[in-house]
Amino acid sequence: MDQVLYSWKFNDNKNRSSSWYIIFLSIMIWLVLWWFFTKQYWMSLVIILLAGITYFIDNNSEEEIQVEIHELGIKILDNFYDYSKIANFWIIYNGEYAQYLRLKISKSSISQIDLDIDNQIASDLKQILSNYIQESDDSEMTLLEKTIKLLKL
Repeated sequence: MDQVLYSWKFNDNKNRSSSWYIIFLSIMIWLVLWWFFTKQYWMSLVIILLAGITYFIDNNSEEEIQVEIHELGIKILDNFYDYSKIANFWIIYNGEYAQYLRLKISKSSISQIDLDIDNQIASDLKQILSNYIQESDDSEMTLLEKTIKLLKL
């Protein structure tokens, strides 16, 4: 295998409080009841299925993610993406703080991958990755991304 140029780990656990689950469950029950009383039974079923899928994904995902930058590509957990499959990368900032390394994947069903980083990792990665793949402009988090992060979705 080729040489590891850089590696880091991050915790992907959302750390939701019990009040978060109570609010989420209350909203879900209210929506199911509303759609049931308005005779939109299929929407009630969709909400229940989405809640179940979300719960299943959260409970079966890795808590700690290991990322390695190699000379031939990027390894995320057990998945390896060679540089020919990565169209470009960019760093997403929230104000002056780096939040994510976003990889745009080509030739895959996954269109992009977001990896948690901090400012030190961001400066190191810019120097390393710019030698292998094209960097897009730095960008701020959108309002939707900030909301998703705030709500811990």
